[in-house]
Amino acid sequence: MDVSFRSPPESEPDLDLMARVARREPIAERALVERLSGRVRRLSRLLSGSLVDPDDAAQVSLLEILRSASGFRVAMSLERWADRITVRTTRRLMRREIERKGLLARWVAPGTMPWGRREESTPERLGLDAFLDRLSPERREALVMRHTLEYSIEEIAELTGAPLGTVKDRLVSARKELRRALEREAAQSERGRRG
Repeated sequence: MDVSFRSPPESEPDLDLMARVARREPIAERALVERLSGRVRRLSRLLSGSLVDPDDAAQVSLLEILRSASGFRVAMSLERWADRITVRTTRRLMRREIERKGLLARWVAPGTMPWGRREESTPERLGLDAFLDRLSPERREALVMRHTLEYSIEEIAELTGAPLGTVKDRLVSARKELRRALEREAAQSERGRRG
């Protein structure tokens, strides 16, 4: 009786692709980037807010995915695996940017540098990104990971290193904050129509 592990037939093309990427085959690398670039870019944009350039975060994430190809296993889909790398990479870039801005803030007089100021929402900028920008990075991250990537609370805790209770609190607080922002926006729109 053969008890060796066999991967499901649908995952074999992904295993083959990632083995070829791990061998640095240009055609396979190009195919992987074409397959994942849109997804990685969208996720980087959702996670990063105004802290880091989302295109830079996506590019660094794609490079990390290519470098990590030999670590791919069939325990999860290729897209889910790439999402985890994108989340970790974007978080790392955000932490670095926060640290960099903190160091600069200690050495530069307040108000002399252009970053750190939140953009005010303009009518053409109102959308999901504008509302997400109003959240703290931790709340934004938890909300995106839960409702866009559909990670469980346990998976979010594992990826962020935050306790389960903290993740739950961030999700509840983010939802309340977004709900209040949407209600304020609706009330302002209504007043604008009447006036």
